[in-house]
Amino acid sequence: MPRRAAPKGAAIVGVYLLGMTAIAASAYALRDQGFTAPDIVTEITDSLPLPDGLADLDAAPHLGLLSRPAGPAEAPKLAALSAPDTRLTEDLFSPLSRIFAGKPSVLPPERPAFGEAPSLEILPDGTEIAEPLELDALTPDEPGIVTASLRPRLRPQTLETGPADDSSDLRLASLSPAQMKALLAPETPAETPATPRIANSSGKCPSQLARDIPRRSGSARGAQAVLASVKNVDGVKRDQAVLREILGGNMPGFIRNLAPVNIGGRAADGSNVSITLCVTPDYLALGSDRDYVRVPLGLRAATRIGEQFNMILPTPRMVDTIYRQADLRLSPRPMTPGPQMTSTNYFMRHNATVEAQRQSAGAAPGTLISGHKKDVVLTTRLASNRGRVAIYGWHRSNGQPIQPLSTVHGAGYADYSHGVRLVSRTAFLNGKSIDLRTLMADPRYAGLLSSEGPISGPNLRMAALASN
Repeated sequence: MPRRAAPKGAAIVGVYLLGMTAIAASAYALRDQGFTAPDIVTEITDSLPLPDGLADLDAAPHLGLLSRPAGPAEAPKLAALSAPDTRLTEDLFSPLSRIFAGKPSVLPPERPAFGEAPSLEILPDGTEIAEPLELDALTPDEPGIVTASLRPRLRPQTLETGPADDSSDLRLASLSPAQMKALLAPETPAETPATPRIANSSGKCPSQLARDIPRRSGSARGAQAVLASVKNVDGVKRDQAVLREILGGNMPGFIRNLAPVNIGGRAADGSNVSITLCVTPDYLALGSDRDYVRVPLGLRAATRIGEQFNMILPTPRMVDTIYRQADLRLSPRPMTPGPQMTSTNYFMRHNATVEAQRQSAGAAPGTLISGHKKDVVLTTRLASNRGRVAIYGWHRSNGQPIQPLSTVHGAGYADYSHGVRLVSRTAFLNGKSIDLRTLMADPRYAGLLSSEGPISGPNLRMAALASN
């Protein structure tokens, strides 16, 4: 470097160092500088739009900002910002100011690490949804404070969840307007066949009660042929094939010979009553009298058949009564559990086991039989557990059921252990015919038919609306 250039270079370096020293001194002095809240809020929120409904709250949830409306109180100091005052992202601090002021006292929530799954909520039907952005409620001691969090919040441990109260109308909120109208509409003769006026002095079930069950066609296929066509299909698709066959009358004739089940006791008003139910003697079966197989069905298919045949599903208390009065009580024959439980081959094998039991006992087809299946049942739990099927029964020889009342399975589920037994809507109260649903809804008689108390029209029809 030329000798004459040395003083000039030294001057440049000296000016540079002097300027940097001034900048550093200014930055250090700013740590005690006060800012008013409106200035900070304006600087942040004017650059980003707020969601609808938050514009008047003076908050910027996109940046994790917690702000307080401006007032006569002393403005917060930049170095003393805390959660109750305001939150600023780290981007608002220059690298130089961080050297003197340090890192911000409140950090934004960290993003999930690479490969870390976000917080999800699992719905009853298996659907996974991400937790939404939540806003804390206003607190009495800090009015006007709104906290916005980008991190999903866990449910409080004190939050109680469970089935809705049967007396509550909130359970209808998930239904469409058309479904709610159908549920609450009064029964009409066109929708509900009139109860036939039949005397029942003999204690038997009149054949007229099975008039809605179609006769089997001579050209109908046997059970083995029908089930061979759905050998590799289960669930709802198999139900659809079986449903078409049964609604067309492809079922053994003995199912039409309804069996009487008598219930005696005191009504709620203290009077002695006698109720006679007329039930299918066995579980629904597909095919002819010589070639038939008991078929498990999901809830929608079962209730569809019941509607067509002018029948309903039994309650757990009815299932207990049927078991006690059955002419033949078979012992349960469970098979190895697993995914194969829902297969067509599995329930055909179980049907062969049941048939061997029946023949060994010397009972003819059409005998009132119980104990060999779990029943698909009617319960008030279906109103608060839509999309589920209720099962109960499979009684041991001591009269105790293997399966307590359960709604754990989806409405489309059916395995080899399930059976569908139907009960005629026409019952007999002290020998006179009456709509069974009227008895179930009447507080005087409901306790004889269900342990859950009266079951009204909307609850009776909830099962038919269950989604597969």
